[in-house]
Amino acid sequence: MFARIYEFATYGNATGWICAALLILASVYFAVCAVKLWRIDVAIHRLPDKIVLPMYAVIGVALFTVLVLTEGAEGLRRTSYSAVVLLGIYWVFRMISRRSLGLGDVKLAGVLGMLMGYFSALNILWGTTLAFVFGGCYGLYLVLTKKASLKSHIPFGPFMLAGATVALVFPA
Repeated sequence: MFARIYEFATYGNATGWICAALLILASVYFAVCAVKLWRIDVAIHRLPDKIVLPMYAVIGVALFTVLVLTEGAEGLRRTSYSAVVLLGIYWVFRMISRRSLGLGDVKLAGVLGMLMGYFSALNILWGTTLAFVFGGCYGLYLVLTKKASLKSHIPFGPFMLAGATVALVFPA
């Protein structure tokens, strides 16, 4: 994300500055929401709609404006499909896992898909894989230290946010 912001800022024209400002807005808004969601999910195992759903609007408008100004229809299609595909994959995970994965996680997946898909489809794979690796390692730690059992529920939102953040800072 930082490299893309720098790239737009060095264009030397109004479009570049607008795109850089919009990506900064999307990044800062994501960071603020991610911290709030992380704290809430750890405390009460919920990802509230009042935080997740506005992320679609704020981040979506910022990214889509950047894409209209720079890449056009191809970028819009890639980013939109990324959001829908990741949301769909998490919905399937929710159904397969007998609802062990929360509906808030599914809703958050769409926003994260949009953000990671802005860079590439490979970025979605990178961020999602990291989320499951981080979550799996934490779950294994809890089981091995007998702080949880195999039936215990752990909040998955923080791991989704961590995986996406790493994927945004170090795009695939």
